[in-house]
Amino acid sequence: MGIVLRQGYKNTIFTYLGFLIGGIYTVLLVPKVFDAHPEHWGTARYLVSFAMIIVPWAQLSLPNVIIRYFPIFREKRQKDFMFFVLFWASIGIAISSIIVLAYTNFWFDGNNNQLIVDNIYLIFPIFIGYILFEIAAAISKSLLKSTVPVFLREFALRSSVFVLILLYWYELISFNFFIVAYALNYITNFIILFSYLYYLKALKFNINFRLIKDIEFKDLYIYALFSILSTGAAMFLLNIDTLMINHYLTLKDVAIYGPSIYIASSIIIPSRSLHSIIAPVVAKSWVHNDLDLIKSLYKKSAIAPLSITIFLFLMIWINIDLVMDYFGKVFGQGKYIILFLSFGHIINIATGINGTIINTSKHYRADLYFQVALVFMTVIMNIIFIPIYGLNGAALATGITLALHNSLKSLFVLYKFKIHPFTLKTIYVLIIGVVLFIAIENMPQIHNLLVSSIIYTMLFSLIYWIIVYITNISEDINEQINKVFKKLF
Repeated sequence: MGIVLRQGYKNTIFTYLGFLIGGIYTVLLVPKVFDAHPEHWGTARYLVSFAMIIVPWAQLSLPNVIIRYFPIFREKRQKDFMFFVLFWASIGIAISSIIVLAYTNFWFDGNNNQLIVDNIYLIFPIFIGYILFEIAAAISKSLLKSTVPVFLREFALRSSVFVLILLYWYELISFNFFIVAYALNYITNFIILFSYLYYLKALKFNINFRLIKDIEFKDLYIYALFSILSTGAAMFLLNIDTLMINHYLTLKDVAIYGPSIYIASSIIIPSRSLHSIIAPVVAKSWVHNDLDLIKSLYKKSAIAPLSITIFLFLMIWINIDLVMDYFGKVFGQGKYIILFLSFGHIINIATGINGTIINTSKHYRADLYFQVALVFMTVIMNIIFIPIYGLNGAALATGITLALHNSLKSLFVLYKFKIHPFTLKTIYVLIIGVVLFIAIENMPQIHNLLVSSIIYTMLFSLIYWIIVYITNISEDINEQINKVFKKLF
């Protein structure tokens, strides 16, 4: 586990730095830079969301195939396996591109989405760059070289967007230049990662089309088929709210939704850095039938990140009025968007790495069945809630879907493998979170909003971590606190 911990430490740093940069431009700059033209930012977000819905079908779930089967084929047939991946990546991208081109008029109504229609071609560098990057990232992770992909995805990509927004703000570039450069970032990221893999000599392959019918690859086709449908459903769930907001509301509302989503998503940082490196370890554990290690990872992937996630949510909620005041009249409508989405994310973190366990096990097909049901549920809830509650309705639909999605996964893992991520400490930390949330809702407001936020942030931070430490919610967290105390005193 030494290499996992070392890379996990680096990944955590890059993830936090990336979220910091993303937070600066999404939360601090976007509401100001795009205040006069929120539809410009809405266009950028919509293009990415639409591209992400294409991605699972175009990439044919090859990143998951690599994570699942690379440990098996690495020793004897690595070059054959690499050709298999490259061949099907080319086929998936080509077919998806043709379909998008052929049905452009079907997807978009030019009268209502002229900005999108004018920039529809930018979907291609976004989804092609993203697909190729994810395939390369999966190869890198399987070689236990996860740091570079995390650096590029979490830090470099957001840094380039940050620079583009600044240039647009100071009118050094036009919107047309901004949106083109924004899309090309995805291709640039892949080129850098490709160069890194070439340096590692990890891209060697044999050109042999007979391999496509090789009997040894039969399991890969079956796995990929179910994983495509499952991943496609998951990606659909993550992006459908943006598409439906544009359908029922406007691109302006898509832009308004963005900063609130980002704030809510910031609470899942502790788990993202962990999940980026834990999948190959779980896959290898299945190869060796090491269920004890999987069980240990399952529990550790839940309780410590959950404790930190709840703390981050409470800190956000203490300062929510200050944030909305900064956002102003146009963007400052996201208070309950953040609330509903955060509840969904908290359930997600509480259920640990259930998705990774399912997708790397022999029961990977099961992930499809309840996700398809959730797709229909999400669409129905958005159809119901958005016309009634607007942006809050979209967030409510997504929050409920996230909670159901991960609860069903946990029940399945419990039924099939007799393992779960929960302990009494899970209940304790949830109770602590609920009690402090109620206290925050009922605390008296000091006249100055900024002073009030500072005082209550410091007070509740101290109270929360004292309770977590005394009750020993997480041994890992207590160990880190003890290390800090030893260095300080």
